[in-house]
Amino acid sequence: MLETFRVQDPAALRAIAHPTRQRILTELAALGHARAADLAQVIGEPANSVSFHLRVLAKAGLIVEAPELARDRRDRVWTNVAESYVVDPGSPGVVREVVRPALRWAERLFAEANDTGPRHEDRLFAISALVLTPRQAAEMTREVTELLERWAHRALAGAQDDPDPARRAYQALAVLAPRTEKDAPEGDATAVGPG
Repeated sequence: MLETFRVQDPAALRAIAHPTRQRILTELAALGHARAADLAQVIGEPANSVSFHLRVLAKAGLIVEAPELARDRRDRVWTNVAESYVVDPGSPGVVREVVRPALRWAERLFAEANDTGPRHEDRLFAISALVLTPRQAAEMTREVTELLERWAHRALAGAQDDPDPARRAYQALAVLAPRTEKDAPEGDATAVGPG
């Protein structure tokens, strides 16, 4: 098994961008291997839908069959090809296949979060403007990356120890980069020059 699979080609990007397929990869990491019916029960999706998603993941090279674990020739058992998957940000199609769907998801969550609705202690909505030196930004990047990796390992270990049916798929979206005038909202132009 690979330590890290760098997701770069368009088929793999499309495959990994789907939330159900992300959940399947996570559950396979927790379980080690599984059949479509096992995964369907864990994630609460119909077995035929899970089978479709497994075929997409296999075609993209993200999972493989484990025939040595099968009960017979018709039994299909699946496993991940890597311990972790990393989307290469410079890959062609990454914005279309991965970033835009993630931003639509974040936009929907922000739109649904309001003061009159119920509070969700299990969610974070934050946009912060920070004034940092490049060195401070690099330090913050390392710290946030370490935090996300620590929680990923902790969550995986917890899922391996206790297959709690209340477990849900969460996603964190983090961006830290300089923001300039060219990033200002459309229609928010500043008049320059003599009036």
